[in-house]
Amino acid sequence: MAGYDRTAAQDRFIRLPDRTCRHPGCSQRAGRTDLAHVVPYDCGGRTGCDNLCCLCRTHHRLKTFARGWRFVLASDGTLTVTTPSGITRSTRPPGLRDPHDQPALSAPPRPPPDDSPPPF
Repeated sequence: MAGYDRTAAQDRFIRLPDRTCRHPGCSQRAGRTDLAHVVPYDCGGRTGCDNLCCLCRTHHRLKTFARGWRFVLASDGTLTVTTPSGITRSTRPPGLRDPHDQPALSAPPRPPPDDSPPPF
């Protein structure tokens, strides 16, 4: 299908940072996964790096054929999966941290040293 297949560059761009199946709790290595359209191609999802992620065959089929599951890929690479019962879990590619969990860029200033003589 024209426009459906990904390029070799897209394949590398997705697999290298993803490293594993992006479904929460799955650790299948990226080399053994499918590159899945998060928004299905048939529903207008484009074959672009902003709409592809690694899913093992089991989770790719779950996304494609099981009713009630919702997959959303944010612009920062976070994949959010919602089950039919409403439970939501998110994953990020390894090394991609939540901006709210990032350490401060600089340590707080230290108080000046106490130059007073000891109390004895």
